[in-house]
Amino acid sequence: MGTTSSVANEFLKLSENSNSELTNMKLVKMMYIAQGLCLSILERPLFNDDTIEAWKYGPVIPSIYHEFKHFKSDPITSKSVATDSNWESFSEPTLINEEDKKIVKLAWNLYKDTPAKELAMSTHRSGTPWSFTYNPYENNVIPNSLIKKYYDKFVTNLEKYLKSA
Repeated sequence: MGTTSSVANEFLKLSENSNSELTNMKLVKMMYIAQGLCLSILERPLFNDDTIEAWKYGPVIPSIYHEFKHFKSDPITSKSVATDSNWESFSEPTLINEEDKKIVKLAWNLYKDTPAKELAMSTHRSGTPWSFTYNPYENNVIPNSLIKKYYDKFVTNLEKYLKSA
């Protein structure tokens, strides 16, 4: 299992290698989708060092949003950095687990060409985990169990599609 920083860096590496731009909004939505895929396919979280919250414009991973918010809607041009407890030692976390890398790559391949705003719309429409937890005046945590249930249906439909193709 990775950390939010290591998952973010894996997406940023894929973005860099494919010359595709990745904004904060798109990164956060892709990480949410990857978490859902991991919960469904591997039956465990991809990361568990932060929650996913229901914000106005969809699911958000607060630590990642805040780390990259200075980019606004511009492409992210740096990696996520981990620090020690004294804020003295900086390092770029990387995913070690090959299963985690496969999940991130699956999410990337499915949505790399989808615009950030379209991803945002798809992750907070009616019937999504966000729609069941969002309250305009609270940043409620979206439970992993709810995310898993939603992505179990998605993965089943994806498998059916791939078998028929």
